[in-house]
Amino acid sequence: MRSNKVLVARGPVDVPGQSPRGAAVPRESGFASGFADLSEAVDAVAAIDSLLSSLAASRAVLMESVREWVADQPELFDAPEVEADDLAGLAPELVERLAKALRVPEGSAVALIEESRALVHEHPRTLAALRGGLISHAHAQTILGYTDGLRRGNRVALETRLLKHARTTTPGELSLVARAERERRLRPGRRADQPAHRAEPLARRPEPQVADRSRRQRVSAYPTGRPMP
Repeated sequence: MRSNKVLVARGPVDVPGQSPRGAAVPRESGFASGFADLSEAVDAVAAIDSLLSSLAASRAVLMESVREWVADQPELFDAPEVEADDLAGLAPELVERLAKALRVPEGSAVALIEESRALVHEHPRTLAALRGGLISHAHAQTILGYTDGLRRGNRVALETRLLKHARTTTPGELSLVARAERERRLRPGRRADQPAHRAEPLARRPEPQVADRSRRQRVSAYPTGRPMP
């Protein structure tokens, strides 16, 4: 059986049914003629999916580097001087140009920036799993969504549990596990030193004063990866 890497790395010139420039041309069986069996065909698709996950991780690291670079040079942009981890102080030019380059609404661009910061600084293990192709981008978004707002100990514990489940579940199934685990960790009386607002059901928790526009935009930009009310 041939290596899947050969199939994944094959360029447009070697792809059956494509011209040297990569344009599609009429074909009868396409890739099917190059597979020994169904397992090899499915493995090739899975390899591409892992590559997409790795690229999503690389994008997150690069986007966070760009955000920090902009934050460190406020004099070059129309933005007030802020701390490097302050998302509320995003330069409008950064958001506008990213949105245009990625062909997404500005709210989605802000969501990606916030997601990238969280992956790099708060969830390095989730980032590593994404880079290794062990989980999908949707799995990573689910983990970030359901660990958001938890104390560090609870956040790390929940992330550990969800990373284990993510390898064998769909994002929807992972969301069900995450919801139950999060609610268990927010249950009243669970920790004596836990603030009262942490113990309230998610739907009843008041929006904190610091819940800036970027966080609300991230919720609306990625509904499947966030806790539902």
